[in-house]
Amino acid sequence: MKEQMKELQKLKGIGEVLSQRLVESSYDTIAKVAAAEEKGLERIPGINPQKVRSIVTQARRMTGEAERSRHTWVQDKSD
Repeated sequence: MKEQMKELQKLKGIGEVLSQRLVESSYDTIAKVAAAEEKGLERIPGINPQKVRSIVTQARRMTGEAERSRHTWVQDKSD
């Protein structure tokens, strides 16, 4: 649980308490936060509904960057 909480704390606006609540609500990876519906995240106690969109956007960027770095088909633009 601690490792999952640390991963979620990479998102701006997510601290120790909120990361624990996310993990307890089955949002235990950045990918799950990225795939989440905003309304689902808004139900988590203590999450600022006005920051949910920012949190989801950050998570989607992070998962997108990780996905691109894994693929060999992504070529460097300097080629």
